[in-house]
Amino acid sequence: DLHPKQSSLIQVEFISQHISTIILVEVCRLPTDQQQLKFWLIKSIFKYIFQEKNTMYIWGDPIKELSTFVTYGLFTSDEFQIEKLVNMQHKFKKWFRRQYQFDPTGGNLWGLQPAILATYGEFLDKTETLNIWNRGLGQPNQYNNAKIQSMICYAVNDCLAVTKLAHTISCFFYLIKK
Repeated sequence: DLHPKQSSLIQVEFISQHISTIILVEVCRLPTDQQQLKFWLIKSIFKYIFQEKNTMYIWGDPIKELSTFVTYGLFTSDEFQIEKLVNMQHKFKKWFRRQYQFDPTGGNLWGLQPAILATYGEFLDKTETLNIWNRGLGQPNQYNNAKIQSMICYAVNDCLAVTKLAHTISCFFYLIKK
């Protein structure tokens, strides 16, 4: 492991009115020289992401989740716009209790997989969660292509699951405000 026990993958979905784009940033594969153009371009993406006009939906405590990546130099903790960071795990818990008038977790936070199952009756495959994510998803290596594709599919579906819940919850709160 290049960075044992450190977060190694950032999943980002850009959502506009007509299209959604997901990028996976393997922070353990960033250029070691932060002066390289490639590093600067990736860092520029995060400058864009953290603009005030953007909202970030994160499953879990946003500050805790994002802080694990500060050491890679793509962004600083000063760039986190607190009001634009939405803890979807917390929001889901409140939404579910209000929607269904009970809490099967006994007051605990929901995992993403059970939240998707309870809301949509769909299975979110989490078998790739405990993989060695710093092995490299986009370059030839000793791992087979099927395994790499499975890891990419997991990361994308994980990201899409948060977006799907955010959309459902946002629509619910929009409707009750009317």
